[in-house]
Amino acid sequence: MEKIKLILFLALLCSCNTSEKKITKVERISLDAEIITDSIHASLPGSLIVFNDYVVWEEAFASDKFLHVVDIQTRKEVGRMGEVGQGPKEFIHPQISRSYDDCILAFVQGTKHQAYFSIERFLAGEDYYIPVPNSIKINPKSNFCLLEIERGQFITLQPNSDKLLEHWTRPYFYSFGKFPIPESLRKRDRFSYFQGNVAYNPDLKKLIYTSYRFPYMAIYTKSGKSFKLQTEVKGKFDYSVSSGGEFKRSRDSKEGPRELTLTLDYIVTVDRDLSIDQTDENEVGRDPMKLPHTVFIYDYEGNLLKIVNLGFPVVRIAADTKNNTLYAIVVMDDYVLVKYEL
Repeated sequence: MEKIKLILFLALLCSCNTSEKKITKVERISLDAEIITDSIHASLPGSLIVFNDYVVWEEAFASDKFLHVVDIQTRKEVGRMGEVGQGPKEFIHPQISRSYDDCILAFVQGTKHQAYFSIERFLAGEDYYIPVPNSIKINPKSNFCLLEIERGQFITLQPNSDKLLEHWTRPYFYSFGKFPIPESLRKRDRFSYFQGNVAYNPDLKKLIYTSYRFPYMAIYTKSGKSFKLQTEVKGKFDYSVSSGGEFKRSRDSKEGPRELTLTLDYIVTVDRDLSIDQTDENEVGRDPMKLPHTVFIYDYEGNLLKIVNLGFPVVRIAADTKNNTLYAIVVMDDYVLVKYEL
């Protein structure tokens, strides 16, 4: 017999210390896109990363080089990097994240194949491939959603563990982090439902986690080598968990944010504004035209400030924590790289 719980979270504005929160009316605005390039020729654009005057976008199913480097000022692609293949400097099904300085961290989940790609060296015409030193390399069993927050310090997402996140400083690591729901799930459901995005603001020392499947965000503050949960932001979500840990969600329950990025002042997520968009999430599939048109803008305390309509279905977003410019890949007639000033 299933044990059914109905969890009614305080929509959008709820935290570990809710008595200190003030519920305010959320501003809804629309912004006009400034086109950077419409030369995004890919069946599916992957990750998007910003480095000062350059934007790097990943071609998920590339046959040769999988990273495209675009000059924001000239609005031209200046080259491609990241070899696809099985050689020592090549990658099959790579994942990427922004690393320290001007580097991209490229890795293959479940393997020891991890390397930095230096944007500065690439632009200078030099060898941009830098192997991750063995002294700081992460165990392949732990490199799911790998994020380097400082030189040699990594955050990994661990949906199958007792704690959601791990902080690695080789040879040591410690586990921390709450799951979006309190119930214990069977292993395959944990992996499916607790995956999400992780981002870090090194100036504010804030680590953000958002769940793909739950309307849930957690904000952690780094102190020394540990992280403390600062705020949880939860939305309404109906589900049930059986005695054997099988998870079932209500068909009409809201999904979590699809994308996450951080600017100077804001946490930005790609999320659906149900007040104007009633698209059934179960029917979105791989149809990019059914993606949300809106991004939700939060401050670093977890307060929802604005819901911004970008005017087009949003595939990817990226930003730099030095300013409040948002870059996005949106769907017009084709995929287009655009920017907005928040």
